[in-house]
Amino acid sequence: MIKLFIIIAAFIALLPNRALAQDTAPDLVKVVDSMEQAFSKVDSYAAVFVKQERVGGSLLPQETVDIKFKKPFMVYMRWLKGPHEGREALYVQGRYGNKVVGHDGGLLRFITLHMEPTGTTAMKGNRHPITDVGIGRLIEIVTSNFRRAQKESALEARYRGTLDVYGRPAYSFEAVLPREKDRGYYARRIELWVDRGYGLPTKILVYGWDGELLESYEYRDIRLDTGLTDGDFDEKNPGYGF
Repeated sequence: MIKLFIIIAAFIALLPNRALAQDTAPDLVKVVDSMEQAFSKVDSYAAVFVKQERVGGSLLPQETVDIKFKKPFMVYMRWLKGPHEGREALYVQGRYGNKVVGHDGGLLRFITLHMEPTGTTAMKGNRHPITDVGIGRLIEIVTSNFRRAQKESALEARYRGTLDVYGRPAYSFEAVLPREKDRGYYARRIELWVDRGYGLPTKILVYGWDGELLESYEYRDIRLDTGLTDGDFDEKNPGYGF
């Protein structure tokens, strides 16, 4: 009986190591390639988008945004938390004169503007224009930089295991790009989490050449292809405040 207990205890002690051994490190570039394939099969999605950006040298407060996206490029955003709570923005490629339809929160919520995506008003407090928003654009930036660095034998990648991200397992990577800022790479270091089920990025942290955080983006509660229609991207939608 004692021998049996010892054998069982020894077996249980080995379980964590075996579980870890099964989590074989995937190749970062292959995972990145699979992100493109996964997103190519997605027509639309909705999510809670959490962002924090460094603008004009200052790291701005975190913002929580309800986001809807439909291909080829329709995006609706409503700010839930943060300094711009109550703000709404809508951009539909080829509609509304390719302008951003938007209003701020608070007393300014009654004033709807049609703005150039890269204009001063639309870009205020933003590191990127609305035309850069979304999982697809994130994938484009990551893949182009990683592939170039790999081709130049300049990509340093480290797999950090499968971690829990918003209740779902995700691959976690750290990638270091060339140190020289003038070589045209997007950033110096990137931390990336890729959902193992969806095959899509759910979180990314981007650091500059001096180690400073440039931007942080998270996609929580992702809902894929839930039946979004053109009405979800219409400024006359009765549920919106334009």
